[in-house]
Amino acid sequence: MRYRTWIIGRTLIGLCILASVVDAAELQGTIKGLILDNDTQRPLVGANVLVIGHSLGGIAGEDGRFTTGNVPAGVHSVQVSMIGYEIVIRTDIVVRPNRITTIEVDLAQQAVDVGETVVTADYFVDAEEEVVSSTVFSYEEIRRSPGSAGDISRLLQALPAVNMATDSRNDLVVRGGSPAENLVLVDNIEVPNINHFPTQGASGGPIGLLNTDLIADVRFSAGGFSAAHGDKLSSVIDVDLREGNRDELDVEANMGMAGAGLIAEGPLAGGRGSWVLSARRSYLDLIVDAIGTGAVPKYSDVQGKGTYDVTDEHQLSVLGIGGFDTIDIKPDDSDEDDNFTDVAIDQQVLGANWRWLWSAKGYANTSVAFSRGSFGLDVTDGDSGVVIFGNDSQEKELVLRSNFHYRAGTATELDWGLVTRRLFSDYVLFAKTDTNRVGQTTDEVRVGEGVEATKVGLFASVGQRLTPRLRLTAGLRFDYFDLNEEYDLAPRLGLTYDIDDRTSISAATGIYYQNLSPLLVVQHADNGQLENPRADHYVVGLRRRLTPSVLLTIEGYLKNYTQLPFDPDDPTESLIDSYATYDTPTPGRIVGGGEATSHGFEVLLQKKMATNLYGTGSYSYSVSKYTDLGGTERNRSFDNRHLFSVILGYRPSDRLEYSLRWAFAGGRPRTPFDVEQSRQLGTGIIDSGRVNSERHAVYHRLDLRVDHRKYFSRFNLVSVFSLLNAYNRANVFAYYWDDDSETVERIDQWAFLPIGGFELEF
Repeated sequence: MRYRTWIIGRTLIGLCILASVVDAAELQGTIKGLILDNDTQRPLVGANVLVIGHSLGGIAGEDGRFTTGNVPAGVHSVQVSMIGYEIVIRTDIVVRPNRITTIEVDLAQQAVDVGETVVTADYFVDAEEEVVSSTVFSYEEIRRSPGSAGDISRLLQALPAVNMATDSRNDLVVRGGSPAENLVLVDNIEVPNINHFPTQGASGGPIGLLNTDLIADVRFSAGGFSAAHGDKLSSVIDVDLREGNRDELDVEANMGMAGAGLIAEGPLAGGRGSWVLSARRSYLDLIVDAIGTGAVPKYSDVQGKGTYDVTDEHQLSVLGIGGFDTIDIKPDDSDEDDNFTDVAIDQQVLGANWRWLWSAKGYANTSVAFSRGSFGLDVTDGDSGVVIFGNDSQEKELVLRSNFHYRAGTATELDWGLVTRRLFSDYVLFAKTDTNRVGQTTDEVRVGEGVEATKVGLFASVGQRLTPRLRLTAGLRFDYFDLNEEYDLAPRLGLTYDIDDRTSISAATGIYYQNLSPLLVVQHADNGQLENPRADHYVVGLRRRLTPSVLLTIEGYLKNYTQLPFDPDDPTESLIDSYATYDTPTPGRIVGGGEATSHGFEVLLQKKMATNLYGTGSYSYSVSKYTDLGGTERNRSFDNRHLFSVILGYRPSDRLEYSLRWAFAGGRPRTPFDVEQSRQLGTGIIDSGRVNSERHAVYHRLDLRVDHRKYFSRFNLVSVFSLLNAYNRANVFAYYWDDDSETVERIDQWAFLPIGGFELEF
C-alpha cells in the first residue's frame, strides 16, 4: 500500500495542460477599469490612465472607472497615476479585438516625504500588510509559466522559499514545513484545498482546481506573516478572482490534452454587477495508452463568481467552487502494487463576501462560507480480497470571517478582525493491522465518529511610521479550539527601514500555532490531549529595485518547531512530512513534543515585462532537520539543501511568445532498506539506524513552451505547445521493495512529455 502514492501520481500526468492568448494587426479592443485607494477602497476620481507606447488613455470618473477605446489588439502595459499616490504599471494586459478587457488597480499613498526624491513608476505590487517574504503574481504570469500547467502551486514551486517535492504533485513545502501548513484564501473565503485529488488534511494534490482564467492575482507569503492569519505554520496564499464583464456577454471554449472547458461571463442589473462561470471536464480515457496505464483519472470542476454593487458603500460577491474526482486502479495497472484501489473525492465551497466602506478612512470585508469535502478511498488486497484500508469521511465547516482596516492618520494604520468556524464532520476509517516500515506490527485502526467543534480567532495589529524612513508593524492573535481546549496567544512584530526610494531592509518575527487535524485527533482518545504544534519565525531581508521593472530580494530565516506529533510505532519518522502523498495518515495513537528546525537564505531576482523580456531567477540554501522520539536529529524528507530555478520569456511580437523553465534541486534524503529483514518479513523494512541518511541523485529538468495568438474579427484563437522534461532527464522518484523479486527497485519521475492545447474566444 505504501507505493500507491506513485501509482496514483503517475496516472495523473495527463492532467498537465495549459491555455493561452495571442496576436493582432489593425484590430482594436477596449480597456475598462476601476481605480481605488488601497487604504480605503474608495474610488480615486481623476486618476490618470495611460496605455504605454500609445497616445491612448483615460481619466477615472466619480465612480473611479475609466474607459479607453481603440486600443490595438495585443498585449499592453498600463500606467496609472495620481498626485499624492505611487505610480503603478500593470503589465500583460491582453486586449482582444471587439472585446472589453477589465482591470482593477489599487493605488497606495506616497510615503511621508523623506527629502528630494524622484517619483518613478513601479512594476511591482507589494502586499502592504506583510513586512517580509511576500510575492505577487498576476493572472498572465500564472497562465504563461512554462511547466506549471496554469497551476498556482506549481508556479510557486519556482520560488526559493519552496522546497522541491515531486513531478506528480504540487505540494508546497515552505521553508522546511509540511504541505499541511499552508492557508489558502479565495476572495476572503478559506478554501481547504485548491487541487484535484487532494490530500485530506493538507493543501497539495496533482493539479490545481482553480481555473486560471478567473484569477486576477495571487499573493504568496512564505513566512513572518501578519496577525490577520492564524491556524497555519508556514505560508498564506491569497487569491483574488476577477469580476465578470459588466458590459457584454463573453464566451470562451478551451481544449487540451487532458480535458475541455467553457467560460461564460456577462453583466448583472444593467452593469451594477457581473457574473462569471467556468466548467471543465477531463477526457483522459481517450488517451489512456499515451499515459501508460490502464487506470483512468477522471475529474471535473465548476467555479463561479457574482458581484453586485448594492450601493456606493456596499458590495456583495458570491463564490462557488466544486471539484469531483474519481480513479479506479487494478493490480494489472502497475508493477508496483498488487491491490485494488478506488478513489472518489468531492469538494465544494459556497460563500458570500460583503465589502463595506464604513468610513472615509476605512473598510471591512466580512464573509460567510460553507465547505464540504467527501473523501472515499478503498484499498483491497489483490490476492485475498481482504480490505486493507478504508476511508469514507466527510469534513464540513461553516466559517465567518471579518476583517476591518482603518487609516487613523498619515502615519498610522489599524487592522482588526475575527474568524469563527463550526466543524461538523463524520470520520469512518479502517486500517488493517500491518507491518510498518520499521518492522513493528501496528494495531488495527477503526474509527466511526462524528466531530462537532468550534474554533475562534481574534486579531489586532497596528502599522506605524515611526520616522519618515522607519515603519513598525505589531500585532497580536488569540485562538481557541474546543476539541483540545487549547488557548494560544501569538504576537507578531515587523520593522522596515527605507534606505532610499529603491532600497529597504526588513525584519519580522512571530509565533504561529496550528491545531491538529481532527482526522488525527479522532484516531485515539489520547490524541485530544496534545498541545497545538508551534513554529517561531525569524526573518530578515533586503529589497532593491535595480530598475523600475527589476527587483532583487535577499532574505535569511530561522524557523523553530515545537510540539510536533509523532507515531510511537515508528519513532524515527516525522509524521507531518507524510502529508506530501496521496495516503491518509492513520497512525492511531500519536504523541506530541516533537521538535524541528529550518534555516537558510534565499535570493530572488524578478524581471517584469516592461518591453519584450521577462523572467525570474532564484537560489536558496537551506537546512531542515527534526529530532525523532529517540532524541536523534535527522534530515527532513524534503531537505534538498540547494534549490535553483530560472524562468525566461521572450515576446518578439504580439503574435508569438517563447519561454523556458529550468529547475535544479539537491537530492532529497532517502532511507535505505534492510534487505535481510525485508526478505525475512516479506515486506519492505527500512534500516532504522540510517533514516534519511542517504540522498537521491540531484534533480534537474527543462521545460519549453511556445504561445501563439491569432485574432480574427469575430473570434480569437490561442494555442500552446510545451515540452516537459525536454532533455528527458531520468529523475528519481523513489526506491521501493519489490515483494516478488525481493529486491530494491527504482521509480523515476516524468519522462519527456509533449503537451498542447488551445482556447477559442467568441
